[in-house]
Amino acid sequence: MARVVALMALFAALTATRASRAEEARSPSRVDATGAALVWTIAELVPSPLLVVGTGHVGGGVRWQVTPLVYSFGVAEKPLRAFIVEPVARHAGSVELYLSPEWACCAPNDGTSWIGRAGARLYLPIFGHGESLAWSIGGSYYRASGGDGWSAEMGAYTLFGMLGLTVTLSPSLLRREAIAALAIRYF
Repeated sequence: MARVVALMALFAALTATRASRAEEARSPSRVDATGAALVWTIAELVPSPLLVVGTGHVGGGVRWQVTPLVYSFGVAEKPLRAFIVEPVARHAGSVELYLSPEWACCAPNDGTSWIGRAGARLYLPIFGHGESLAWSIGGSYYRASGGDGWSAEMGAYTLFGMLGLTVTLSPSLLRREAIAALAIRYF
């Protein structure tokens, strides 16, 4: 009889342990809003490197991007997003508004090399809902030393939208008419 009670107790303990593990597996840990904002801020501070090509000049630079608004027509859940945008929502098909400060080497006449852009971009998936390959086309208005103007841009993205190559053409931006960027995006 003692053996039966011991086996029943062991069975009950194993079942309770298994149920506890199953409960833990069902409820993933969540990051609170402050933690998510901190991770987003740190990820957004990582700049994308630039190759700057202009009239008689080749140089480097860095670019950041903030996306205040995205409408994603490629996902069903929560199509309108602000600031924190998962790459799948962007590259499955979307339209975004963005702000982009950048430092592009060697402005003319010893002016500042900083450029501020505000623009819009359309993303369309090519393979795997945009996670394998997506492309973008867009335009922006820039402010820089030596004048303001308009730019056109095209890009291709892979690795779930986290890595891309964009080319921005700004015919009126002296010594920085073409800028190629290795786009590194986490959000």
